[in-house]
Amino acid sequence: MSNRLGGFIAGQNIDASIGTFTAVTSPTFTFGSTAGTPAVGQAIQLTTTGTLPTGLSINTTYYVISTSTNTCQLSTTLGGSAVTFTNSSGSGTHTAVTQRAFNPYAGAPDTVEYLVVAGGGGTGGQGGQASGGGGAGGLLSAVGFAVTAGSALTITVGAGGAGGAAGSDNNGVAGSNSVFSSITATGGGYGGGAGGATPGGSGGSGGGGRNSGIGGAGTAGQGFNGGGSVSGGIAGVGGGGGSGSIGIDGETTIGGGSGGAGTCSTITGQRVFYAGGGGGGAASNSSVINTPRGLGVAGGGDGGSQASVGTVFNTPTAGTANTGSGGGGAGYGQAGTAGGSGIVIIRYPQLNSAPALVTGSPQVNYADGYQIYIFTSSGSIIF
Repeated sequence: MSNRLGGFIAGQNIDASIGTFTAVTSPTFTFGSTAGTPAVGQAIQLTTTGTLPTGLSINTTYYVISTSTNTCQLSTTLGGSAVTFTNSSGSGTHTAVTQRAFNPYAGAPDTVEYLVVAGGGGTGGQGGQASGGGGAGGLLSAVGFAVTAGSALTITVGAGGAGGAAGSDNNGVAGSNSVFSSITATGGGYGGGAGGATPGGSGGSGGGGRNSGIGGAGTAGQGFNGGGSVSGGIAGVGGGGGSGSIGIDGETTIGGGSGGAGTCSTITGQRVFYAGGGGGGAASNSSVINTPRGLGVAGGGDGGSQASVGTVFNTPTAGTANTGSGGGGAGYGQAGTAGGSGIVIIRYPQLNSAPALVTGSPQVNYADGYQIYIFTSSGSIIF
């Protein structure tokens, strides 16, 4: 069976036009439109119906090193010095192209599916009492997100917020935002831990409050509020909110509140839970009474439980990496914990062409007829 179709062989490199350009003032190339201008980092070649300007060559790979509206500069190495040419030399119509493997079935996708999860919130360290659980990073997902071939889409994977040091009452640090193109998921709120009635931090999901403090507010469509700390809240404090439900209130008689529920996604071809709230910490004034700590959910860290005299019942745990879940709150005298880092996942049908350029070293999987790009560090993608 032949793999030849319409004069091309499947897998053969073919030139895909990006846009026509003029080369009037070295080293700047001017294109007909912003949309038809190649993106920074993109590898291109130059073709012409006549002759290229002196100093430029066909069958040479150039890299875009800067852009401004509908202009750009090129280099023969990624991030290198700009190439120069003789002004207004050459003839004919000049075109920038990118090489793709010929696919007889489909070209670049028109739309993609995404999951964007921000970093989870960290929790406060404690000198006395306990700290609230960290809020989960905001979670956003959708199908049918429109993409344009040749346009670079930025991907930012948010870090989890840091936990506070032991020995003094302090708040944790909020998680960082995750971004895919125009989609931004908000970092999770910190777990409250500063002295007195401290509320949890607001974010994608809110952090848990401490010592009668209220839970932090979540962001509509991304996550839920953190739990508060009621009945004095010295023994037990609020759990962080999750992408699926609010954090549970802490209470003196029942201990730390558990984190809010996360969200189950099958975008990778497997069931994975993301963006769960961290459990609230717990403290006790007795060396023999283990006040129950709050439990983390969907990758959220479990709260710690420790007595004022130093007896450790449970050590708090951090949010799981690349789930965007909140850290577990600290018990009496314990250090706070970090929230889990975020993640960005993109998938589209396997019959479409592979991306023209990807940075950030994503993991690439194939499942259920989709090609799947899993980013655990920041980068970019061009279809």
